[in-house]
Amino acid sequence: MNKNRKVFIIISIVFIAFFVGVAIDMARRTTAPWNKKKQIIRAFDVTSEADSIGLDTTTVKVN
Repeated sequence: MNKNRKVFIIISIVFIAFFVGVAIDMARRTTAPWNKKKQIIRAFDVTSEADSIGLDTTTVKVN
């Protein structure tokens, strides 16, 4: 194997590894379409009775 072929193979491996790393990072940061509803529920805890949409939990409901 000559020197040019070795350099090409090394650069190819580094290039592919870089894009695999970028793809894995993007996959971790995004949410799958079928999990979007679950993500919204976790972000806004709608179990609070103080607010109908669960955004402001500092108000207290007085009867």
